[in-house]
Amino acid sequence: MKIYAIALADEAQRFVKGYPPKGAYLFLRPNLEICRLATLITQTDSLTYLDERIEQLDLTDEKPELTLIHVDLNQDEPARSLVERLNELGLNPLLFGPGPSRWREAAPEWARHYVKGDITAIWQEIRADAERGSLKPVYRAPRQPKYVVPKAGLGRWPQMNTRHQTINFIRGCACPESVRPFCSEFLYFDHNLVRRTKEEIVGEVISLPGKFIQLLDEDVARFPDYYYDIFRTMWDYRRHWMVNASTSLFRHPELIQLLAKAGVKVVYLNETFLEGRLAAALTSPTVVHSLYRQVKFLQSRRMLVACRLLIRLDQQPRPDFNLLADVLRRIDLDFIEPRFITRGPDGIDRLVSVNYRPMLDAHDPAWIRSRFYSLGQILNRLIRRPRRVGFYSTLLYLLPYSFAYRQNFLEGLT
Repeated sequence: MKIYAIALADEAQRFVKGYPPKGAYLFLRPNLEICRLATLITQTDSLTYLDERIEQLDLTDEKPELTLIHVDLNQDEPARSLVERLNELGLNPLLFGPGPSRWREAAPEWARHYVKGDITAIWQEIRADAERGSLKPVYRAPRQPKYVVPKAGLGRWPQMNTRHQTINFIRGCACPESVRPFCSEFLYFDHNLVRRTKEEIVGEVISLPGKFIQLLDEDVARFPDYYYDIFRTMWDYRRHWMVNASTSLFRHPELIQLLAKAGVKVVYLNETFLEGRLAAALTSPTVVHSLYRQVKFLQSRRMLVACRLLIRLDQQPRPDFNLLADVLRRIDLDFIEPRFITRGPDGIDRLVSVNYRPMLDAHDPAWIRSRFYSLGQILNRLIRRPRRVGFYSTLLYLLPYSFAYRQNFLEGLT
């Protein structure tokens, strides 16, 4: 059976013929859910991966038996447009991803077939129905997570960063309450999780050819004893890691020390780091100094520190974006990933796309990233950081990622 799997792109990042792909190469990675699905494809089937970020879709030559479309949050409009095109060609696409999983019982009229939950958990049923030519309107995947090893090298190289390596030790949501509506793990599995065994993890790690691995687990401080045991073993394999953590990490200095020795180069602190403290930091130098000391504690262990933050745009009074940018500079983070939300007329919080535009001013939410990833600020961090994290981490991680974030911002990508 011939299968097409399509990864949608927002209008700002959609490929335009005659121009190079938009966005930094570091972040042009294959769609992770399609990579996991590709592992389940048997030898009797063929999977063609199409990505709107690097190519224009041309589906007129061949007609696959099954067409899959990955729909992320806030991609309903590009999904609707593509579904209408495919229907005209006689194809009957099946939608999956965080977008359809967040739909309530009443899906849009144009979404004739979609999956709620993790498509890999219900793939065998979908394939059997597709082979018979009778797809169901809705597939509800089990809420219990399972781990599927992503297929390596999927995607078109060199247009995409197909060498980027990811792994999960635990599948399941560990996000703070405010972020869960936008977390695919929570949308798929609710509060359920699954822990992998040390032997299983080691087997996958030694099969990965590259040195750098991104750990997708959302909080390495959630089960400190478990992660301490795993990373104590990872120490022997001399890999470099990027990990996520909540502010609970600072309650476990032994774990921090082990992470540094085991090769962790970048720590992404989730929204709990600034949640509840950012407003106080705007007026209190003491709070800013406390956050600064925590960042320096990690950097003194030769790890770069990034932070994710969630900012409401509908709060009153409206946030002072210039003051927010100044606080983030004083905390001395290495990277930031701000997201902006507002409450829609239906009472549901939605992500707001905030992009670069010429003549930005301090009243625009994009001002935060404009200030943080300005050329002067990046160079300032590059000059000062080797004293704490060393030249190796500065050149191999701080430098390329800083300019990758800057490129994405200047090209109008969120």
